[in-house]
Amino acid sequence: MNEPETRVVYVDPDPEVTIQRALAGLDATVEIVETAERCLSRLTSGPVHCVVTAATLHDADCVEFCRQVSAHDPDVSVVVCPADGSEALAGELLAAGVDGYVPREQGREVVEARVADVLTTTESSSDFLDDPTHADALEVLHETTRELLRAESTEEIASIVVEATERVLHRPLTGVRYYEEDTETLEVAATSVALAERTTEMPSVGRGDHVIWDVFAAGEPAIVEDVSSIEFPYHVERSVDSAVFHPLGEHGTLAVATTDGLDVSAIHLVHVLAVAAEAALDRADRERELVDRKAKIETLHAVASDLDDCRTHQDVYDLTVEAAEDVLNFDVCVVDVVRDGMLVKQAMSSEFDGNELKLMSIDEGIAGKTYRHGRTYRVDDLRADDDAQPHRPEFRSVLSVPIGDRGVFQTVSSRCGAFEEEDQELAELLLSHVSDALERIDFEQRLRTERDRFAALFENVPDAVVVGRHDDVDADPTIQMVNPAFERIFGYDESKLVGEPLDDIIVPPSQTDDARTYNRLSTHGEVIEDEVKRRSVDGLRDFMMRLVPVETDGTSETVFGVYTDVTERKRRRKRVEILNRVLRHDLRNGMNIVGGCAEMLAETASAETAQYAETIQERADELVELAEKTRAAEQTLERGESAAEPTDVSVAVENALAQIEREFPDADVDRSLPDRCFARADVSFGAAIYQVLENAIEHSDQSTSTVDVSLCDRPENGFVRLSIADDGPGIPDEERELLEEDREITQLRHASGLGLWLVDWAVTQSGGRLRFEENDPRGTVVVLEVPRAERESPDALADGPAHGED
Repeated sequence: MNEPETRVVYVDPDPEVTIQRALAGLDATVEIVETAERCLSRLTSGPVHCVVTAATLHDADCVEFCRQVSAHDPDVSVVVCPADGSEALAGELLAAGVDGYVPREQGREVVEARVADVLTTTESSSDFLDDPTHADALEVLHETTRELLRAESTEEIASIVVEATERVLHRPLTGVRYYEEDTETLEVAATSVALAERTTEMPSVGRGDHVIWDVFAAGEPAIVEDVSSIEFPYHVERSVDSAVFHPLGEHGTLAVATTDGLDVSAIHLVHVLAVAAEAALDRADRERELVDRKAKIETLHAVASDLDDCRTHQDVYDLTVEAAEDVLNFDVCVVDVVRDGMLVKQAMSSEFDGNELKLMSIDEGIAGKTYRHGRTYRVDDLRADDDAQPHRPEFRSVLSVPIGDRGVFQTVSSRCGAFEEEDQELAELLLSHVSDALERIDFEQRLRTERDRFAALFENVPDAVVVGRHDDVDADPTIQMVNPAFERIFGYDESKLVGEPLDDIIVPPSQTDDARTYNRLSTHGEVIEDEVKRRSVDGLRDFMMRLVPVETDGTSETVFGVYTDVTERKRRRKRVEILNRVLRHDLRNGMNIVGGCAEMLAETASAETAQYAETIQERADELVELAEKTRAAEQTLERGESAAEPTDVSVAVENALAQIEREFPDADVDRSLPDRCFARADVSFGAAIYQVLENAIEHSDQSTSTVDVSLCDRPENGFVRLSIADDGPGIPDEERELLEEDREITQLRHASGLGLWLVDWAVTQSGGRLRFEENDPRGTVVVLEVPRAERESPDALADGPAHGED
């Protein structure tokens, strides 16, 4: 008669390929369902030997589902395959009566072996639990799981596991070993009392030493039914019957042996205990990593404080390497700074000999790529990276982090894959503090430079400067400091001024109200400029005052007061105004009377006397013309450069030519003008054009004066060029020298010289230039160049007088 067919039901809303392949390797019929409800329904339709289920179900809680399966048919084995290990879930499932707990991350072979074990041990498991000495085994494992949940260290976990085996097995020989990464060995962490009694030495287990290492390396448990067939790494005084060796993930191994044998149920209990222990160790590792990470982050913040104390870039780079070694536990570190396109070693671990580190271009290696792209690179195997150019062949992995746009930090290791994501995050945190420190040092250096410049300006500026502080926006300023020019101009010593109210010392009573208004406006961020009277030790003087608040956005407690003494300038201006009044008005009126009288005298006098009358009349006309040109020149200078505006120069030239044609109808004037030609010119530029034309005609020694006028726009150099060529005797050398400031102004002898000055001033005020060239075959070409403009605007030149009169 044939044995009944073994049936397995796999429950998973999203069936995993790993589980399906594991089940396919069994000598069993496998049915896949997606819900707990369909699985329970399947149990009623025929015999099922094992249920394999995912930990996450759409229609039921996994633990409750396992209880329902056991309640429906206690003979059905249950194996749970979560995505990863969890000691909390393992404990709950043990209490629910599951027969197997296999995280999928352990791989297909492990899942297949566990399910196969469960299928072959179902019957004996029932016998095992019926034994009075093992009836509470599941309860012990459940309590053990709760204890593992509370364990705070790997040592405590090892002790709990050993104690659990002692409670469910008779004097087991139990040993827990943990892997030591530095020595690459498995070291004893805890042993059962029975094992401690039977051996005096527990040596390390290294690579290939024993089945214990093979189990750890393969991640697969091993059951040895005849221990005499293997050699233990230590001596046991009494014979051992059978043993089971179980990996604890990447943490180590659990070995359990007895002198009277291990049945399959006991092996199964060891497996469940090992799974719970592995999950507990995973949690302990995560918690330890979190604690270590928190400690490192806190230490890095402390390093940030140390970086704040650094005063030079080199101090920062040295501290960077020190912190990377001491805090982040990096073995070999280097800081490269970019200079002239090269990566220059600025700080490095003592591991390096500075002479062995060659200069590298920013276009080379992992460091160059890090700098160019401004991002972190973590290379697990330098030999497999085409960009890598390690300084030593033993370097296998690197973590490369940019330091802003300054350079690169790198740490290397002789192990492949030595750096993890956490290392990268902590390194980037450290380097962010480093970048902040470097920025702070640069900023402080700029502040020192600006402070030194300000101090030099403050001390050497010829104007009087006072720094005032307003303790309240409505309070008068108190003096904080004054510059030497303030002491000299106002006559007060700084030591007697500091801390005193400024207005009480320098503001005359008549201007107190205005001073308070200025103070209020300046403390609210406004810049004030006005002409005021202020008191000095020598009396009242006139100043151009400028109040400049430190903060122009909102309120400002500190305000700079700059006082330019204009007393003498005002006095000179008043004198000039009086003299101009006499020259412009009284002299012109007087000369008009003289000219009229000379004209009347010439009509009645003899021929000889009439010549003198004509001379008087000519000189009177020249003096009247001089007065008019003096007024025009004064108006040009008073307007300043701000008077220049876009103007159609073609129209200005036409206006000047029209006036010339009226006054000099016999002159021969040719013109070459575009329809429109815009330039930025002073409003007196039209008068300047007329003056050049008038000079060319009046000083001509030809029977008929000939003048050529040419206007062109020259975008290539940004100017409009106006050329006025004559065939006269040329401009006298002394007048050219006056314009070029090679001759004393006292040598200006007549109105024609002043006319050329007017032309020069008008062109200069427009931001242009005046030149004189030789005309061929004789004469002079006067060239006026003014900045071109692209657009039209209201034109003051086109409609204004050509002479520039009142």
